[in-house]
Amino acid sequence: MMLIGGYVLDPEQGRLQIPILHQPTAEAVEAIVRQYASRDGVISLVIDPEPEYGPYKLNLYTDSGNFFLMLSQYLEDGEHDVKTISNQRAGAEMIEILGDRYPARSMTKDIIFICSCFKEFLRVGNVSESKLVIL
Repeated sequence: MMLIGGYVLDPEQGRLQIPILHQPTAEAVEAIVRQYASRDGVISLVIDPEPEYGPYKLNLYTDSGNFFLMLSQYLEDGEHDVKTISNQRAGAEMIEILGDRYPARSMTKDIIFICSCFKEFLRVGNVSESKLVIL
């Protein structure tokens, strides 16, 4: 089963929860991503229950129009691994996302790309490594 949810940061009201949606359709996932990606916050698509190994969560961190995507997975040896975008078009500077600094090459501003990653994760429970490279 898949769940989508998260939160956005509102300057006046603080942290506002995105309602959790169980077993979302591809259309619902895209609508949620598009609705909340323009605001600072986090959107998560999660496999529930988590598998013993393999991908289990796709997080999108949004801040000032920058999208930082993290694919979390458990490796067979019990270790944890996180994959991010490799954006070959971006510069080498560091950009702040929700208080932490990350390389610009790990980000994009392309909402169509982000939606396609979320829909792929929903469909197959993973995002292919080749897709995470933006040339």
